[in-house]
Amino acid sequence: MQTEHLLATAPVFLLAIDDGQRIVHRSAAARIIVPDEKRHLREAMDAASAKAFAGFQRSLSPDDAPAHLLATFIDARGRPRKIAGLIDRAACPDGSILLRFTASHAGIGGNRDNWLENLMLSEEVLHGFAQTSSEATWCIEFSEPVDIGQSDSEIVRQVFENDCHWLFCNEALTQLYQLPEGLDIARQPVSLYFPRIPENEAFVLQIIKSGFAVDNAPSTDYRHDGSVRYMENNVRCSIADGYLFRIFGTLRDVTRIRQTHKRLKNEVEKMRGIFAALPDAIMVIDRDRRLVAVNASFETLFGWNGEDFLGRDVQSIIDLEQSLPGKQCWYGHCRQCWRTMVRTESNTFLHCEARIAPLGEETPGHFVLSLRPATDDAASARNGS
Repeated sequence: MQTEHLLATAPVFLLAIDDGQRIVHRSAAARIIVPDEKRHLREAMDAASAKAFAGFQRSLSPDDAPAHLLATFIDARGRPRKIAGLIDRAACPDGSILLRFTASHAGIGGNRDNWLENLMLSEEVLHGFAQTSSEATWCIEFSEPVDIGQSDSEIVRQVFENDCHWLFCNEALTQLYQLPEGLDIARQPVSLYFPRIPENEAFVLQIIKSGFAVDNAPSTDYRHDGSVRYMENNVRCSIADGYLFRIFGTLRDVTRIRQTHKRLKNEVEKMRGIFAALPDAIMVIDRDRRLVAVNASFETLFGWNGEDFLGRDVQSIIDLEQSLPGKQCWYGHCRQCWRTMVRTESNTFLHCEARIAPLGEETPGHFVLSLRPATDDAASARNGS
């Protein structure tokens, strides 16, 4: 009786439940929420919480460590009350085993604001917000924290080799990784989707160099089927006492953008090869006649160093303003083809056929000027006067 009195008067919320889900004991603090007339769990809490209790009743043994649970009880006025506590199975002297729910509770003394429940409720709201966000969100927790007092290479090694697990991944991330229906990513190795490869070592190194907070950092991730995806990450880290405990952030799939960029880069390289192989001297100029690009034939025919001439006015080697009517600009001249003299690096002049055309709508204000030695006197040259 003395033991029962001590339990009943303890300033904690305590319920003991038998295998039939009947409440066989409750503390005074518990009676504030669960009065004596509520003898069964289905009367004392919502269906989801009762189902959770039943699950723990089947899965827990008396030797197991207590599990955390945020349960929703229904008070005497029919209002839901969330209470965070520990649930375990306790062996009684008579040999029976009871399910026990214990929680710190501040409802005694008239103060019904329980800081723990409020904290758990806030966490539940934030978790729900992150879970339903359309932005892929993730968090990796290190069971073996990373010592950030070591060299950068050693930190990188620990990030990939220290024991870690997914602490949180929202639905948008599982869709991004294309996990099969019902597969829990939290039970999958981090390395399955974020492997240790040179690109990801560079990604971690960028996090380190940026003071463990970085935006738009590239990484190479794998979908569940093994296909490669290129990501951009906004990353933050939890650090305490010189150790990295968590890495978390958001990511977006930039695979299509990167593939498009690669294709365009290949096309540019191909066009550069064609550009360089053309026998005519090609100059790309802007409206101010400044040289933007040249090909190899420009240097071969005229002797000028193309790189040295970039950004300079080409009027000094070819007169684009010659014989234009009135005040018409050279790029408004209707003639697309004409003959002219081009000054070489040795200060001689080569009689050339010239053609000019706008580069296109994608690069307005730029023009392609092609030059080839005139056919009737291609080999003739005379000194300029």
